[in-house]
Amino acid sequence: MDIYYTVGSEGIGDGVENLPIRALWRQEALSLSQAKAMERIALQEAISLVRLGVASHLRIPCESHLEGDVTRAVACAETMATGAPVTIGKELVTADCEPGRLQALTCEAAHERHRLLPPATGAEGDRAYISPGWPSDEECARLVHKLVYEMGYSQANVARIFEMVDGYERPAMWTRQGVSRILWEECEGEKYLRYYCREEFGTQARRAGRLHLPGSSFNAMAVLGDEHAEAAAQRFDAALAEPHHFVLPVDPRHPDRGLAWLLRLVMGHGGFRTLYVTSPDAAFSTPAQRRVVYDMALFRGVQVVENGTRIGAVSDNPHHNRLLREGTELFAALWVRDNATIVEETRSLAHARKTAAGGHSQGLSLRKIAAWLVAEAIPTPSGTGTWSASAVKNLLDSEPEADR
Repeated sequence: MDIYYTVGSEGIGDGVENLPIRALWRQEALSLSQAKAMERIALQEAISLVRLGVASHLRIPCESHLEGDVTRAVACAETMATGAPVTIGKELVTADCEPGRLQALTCEAAHERHRLLPPATGAEGDRAYISPGWPSDEECARLVHKLVYEMGYSQANVARIFEMVDGYERPAMWTRQGVSRILWEECEGEKYLRYYCREEFGTQARRAGRLHLPGSSFNAMAVLGDEHAEAAAQRFDAALAEPHHFVLPVDPRHPDRGLAWLLRLVMGHGGFRTLYVTSPDAAFSTPAQRRVVYDMALFRGVQVVENGTRIGAVSDNPHHNRLLREGTELFAALWVRDNATIVEETRSLAHARKTAAGGHSQGLSLRKIAAWLVAEAIPTPSGTGTWSASAVKNLLDSEPEADR
């Protein structure tokens, strides 16, 4: 199934209505047309659906919808790293064959991130993880929760999506009632979610640093390198005014306690304050791997020390650092989306009312306010249809307590 990514309300009348039946569509807010990939909510949703196996081809109708060379390269690289193609206009995007070029650098980093932290199976993730292909009923329910409460699809639409995409043997065809049954259960007249569905706010999912992570009160030091690495790290730690709680050697060649294990802890737990590395050639298999690991650690607020020298930037080239960091930011946001339903504050009814009230105070007509709400991809109270002058009037006349 193809997924179309558009920015603003451009092309809604003649483009979206003419999309193929077997296609999905995510609309980005017009105000984010110049934003980085990490801030583009709809772009993250589109790539997330590719990662989860719902969509298999990202299509961007117009080059202008991905303004900025870095954002374009990073978004394309992250999608292609999953094995899915990307088409902009009528052009199929490919990795640049010349090393050192923009798309080649971003693709190299994206493939390394996916090699280290691939979309995991349920056994590798936490109990809320949605495995690619969502083979179990529990994972189907989590995906339904994402599609309904994160992306605004109706249960009937979700049933049609599952019917077109689901390749597993199921006891019956997908229907709205079947989707409801897999998501909800009833007890003494009350409806409850059948399975645990983790929710996070969008601002939290895209947050850098480690202080918001559950293990941030720990101050551990991870050590990578040759046989002398641990001793060097112990000497470095002893000279600090505030030593670490403990030093943990990591063997890059260990099947279970290697770099992937370290990065899962860095990204999701937050217990490491420092990454100490000696002999980078011994610790990393490629220069790209070194850059990716360092930048993911720095993004999470972990200080990186290489042979006693603190590393503040991965490359001497600021442009290359920007490419790497924007790719890391996007990957981190998608990594959280893999196993959580993301609640976006800018998609809420309260935000719609605030936007409408602001336009009304400026003397804008109800029709112009409606057009702005459409351009900003703010869903209507029902989550379906589009904003009209009458819908805006009802919004302004309703009570804030009705917001959900």
